[in-house]
Amino acid sequence: MLTRYDTATVNKFSVDSQTGFLHVSNVPIARVGVFPYQKSNGDITMEAKLPDDLLTDSAVESANSKPITDDHPSESVNINNTSRYMKGITANNAHVDGDKLKVDMTITDSALINEIQKGKQELSIGFQTDVVPVKGTYKGMKYDSAQKNIQINHVAVVKRGRAGHSVRLTGDSAEMVIDSEEKGDSMETTTIRLDGADVTVAKSDADRILKLDADNSANSKKIADLNAQIKALTAERDKLKGGADASKKSADEAQAKADSLEKELAETKKKFAGDALDKAIADRMDLIDEVKPFVGDSFDFKGKSAKDMKLEAIQKADSVDLSDKSDDYIDAYFDSIKNRSQASAVGYTGNEYKETKGDSADQPVDRYHLA
Repeated sequence: MLTRYDTATVNKFSVDSQTGFLHVSNVPIARVGVFPYQKSNGDITMEAKLPDDLLTDSAVESANSKPITDDHPSESVNINNTSRYMKGITANNAHVDGDKLKVDMTITDSALINEIQKGKQELSIGFQTDVVPVKGTYKGMKYDSAQKNIQINHVAVVKRGRAGHSVRLTGDSAEMVIDSEEKGDSMETTTIRLDGADVTVAKSDADRILKLDADNSANSKKIADLNAQIKALTAERDKLKGGADASKKSADEAQAKADSLEKELAETKKKFAGDALDKAIADRMDLIDEVKPFVGDSFDFKGKSAKDMKLEAIQKADSVDLSDKSDDYIDAYFDSIKNRSQASAVGYTGNEYKETKGDSADQPVDRYHLA
């Protein structure tokens, strides 16, 4: 059997006034779909969580009364190690909501509760599953294998559930592309870096910021060019005004050019300045930091979009060209190469294989051992 760690965020928690225990309600921990996973050699394989496997009575019931841990333990949680790892427990109300599996939980450990209240509010679900190499298509998405016999072992509270702080309330693996939006009371969120700090925002807002990324470099260059032109024309104007032989017509023309450029600069700054530009710049700088280990310090980031930078990093890491792939696929592949240092163990049995894999950014992934 394979052990995975799926991720979500703590949402709408409350503290019991009598015991001090922390309660979290209706947390989505897994959903139906087809998702990319990283193999030990860095290749991407598509795995399916199908309704007949994820939404079965057995899988749903496995989420009931399961331990809550502070980060993932190095082993499965059981009766012999609960005193060391168990910081709380899930409720006995696991249920299906649309294409998702949800459950309530209670955290009883004061130290972990304190961490959560200070911002450690992401979850990573540890579960076991058989991965069967059977090809198919689900809702237009092709898959190479399917997860069977899904059994949840524990729920870990982690600092980061997914590389780049993009974990969302869907319970999918850290290598997976998460593209669905939470409905109703649950809001899909992601985290971006602003002024050196990580800030969680609504995913819809983050997407709008990311859309500025491709144009941000060009906009910044345009503003710099306009400033340079204004400086040059202002100097020319001052020279003409101060020169005995300067004609009034030439001075007026230089002034008109400078005024026109100042107006264009003001309009450009008004269009692109503000919180959105600040966020886009901060987000771009974070992505540059993530890409630089793959492309080197000599790489010229000027004018490169977020997609261009990720494609370049993937090309340097694995010598593959994914320019014809979807943005979701490229994002998933880029996340996978960042997690290359993580480890997992795999064993093959007939047409099935077994592995231990940590999808949380806090967990090692992709170290394979043949059985």
